[in-house]
Amino acid sequence: PTIPPLSSALVTAQSLGAVSGRDFMLAFLTGFEVECKISEWMLPRHYMQGMHSSGTVGTIGAYAAAAKLLGLKGDELRWGFGIAASFAAGIRCNFGTMTKPLHVGRACENGVTAAMLAKRGFTADPNAFDGPWGFMAVQGGGASPEKLSQGFGKTWTIVNPGVSIKPYPCGVLTHPTIDLMLKLVTEGDVQPEDIDTVTVHAGSNILKPIRYPIAQNHLQAKFSLPAALSMIALARQAGKVEFSDGFVASDAMQDMQRRMRTELDPEIEAQGFDKMRSRITIRLKDGREISGWADERYRGGPENPLSDSEVEDKFRSCCAGVLEADQQDALIAQAWAVLDMTDAGQLADSSQ
Repeated sequence: PTIPPLSSALVTAQSLGAVSGRDFMLAFLTGFEVECKISEWMLPRHYMQGMHSSGTVGTIGAYAAAAKLLGLKGDELRWGFGIAASFAAGIRCNFGTMTKPLHVGRACENGVTAAMLAKRGFTADPNAFDGPWGFMAVQGGGASPEKLSQGFGKTWTIVNPGVSIKPYPCGVLTHPTIDLMLKLVTEGDVQPEDIDTVTVHAGSNILKPIRYPIAQNHLQAKFSLPAALSMIALARQAGKVEFSDGFVASDAMQDMQRRMRTELDPEIEAQGFDKMRSRITIRLKDGREISGWADERYRGGPENPLSDSEVEDKFRSCCAGVLEADQQDALIAQAWAVLDMTDAGQLADSSQ
């Protein structure tokens, strides 16, 4: 839920100029909470029928962030929700392609555009968000009365259940399984040449979206358990270097992926989709087997968060080859002190 409202708040702050760090963060968190509450209130049909929430609901979160900074109220605010509801788009079949990350970029663009149009008096149906033909009814099949009764602003998703920060640059659904694979090969001192087969047992909540049996490039690898686990088997890490076209297309990676199997596990499926559950069995060429269950308290999640230093390390890994070390240091310092900034738009200037 982070990228659309965060990007929206940043570009709107740049456009307006002299937006304080406190107002910038308030706008971001407003968009974040609007986005999360919509996702929590809507029925699961929205995602299960193939919509990509980061693109669809993200558009409305991005709108709310921009609307906060632009000071929209009354009819303007309602019109903007209607405009954003018509702009909201993104389908999950594009996972593993260039279009998937485009969803969040367009969500930001469309949300900001909706706010700018509404500010200028551009109209929309005030019920386009939650009316009979509105966003929640058309794209989500309605909402949960129990969830709606909580009201807005009574609970804060950023606090409970909290937000995840990904240790790996791929779909979060793969992360517990990646950590388990790393644990098994490290503790068992398993070398790549020792592996005969690796079988991953999981539920459909993981296996359907993480859908590439053999990744051919880095985009497909982000949605491929065989690819991510092959990186661990070969390099004992899955970072920016491993998630590159050259590494993924290498002979070693293509061979290792063919030793990986995924299987729908009825026992895991029956436990529901509230957790990311999986288990791995590694069969070695000498006939031995090493197996284990993934930790449901996955690393980087609210129950097992990254430390501040780990977050900084992740930031630096993303900036490698883009920003020099002194630029990284300056941006990290600004980020930690964002509430004291007099012009939050400088965050973008620092990353040039």
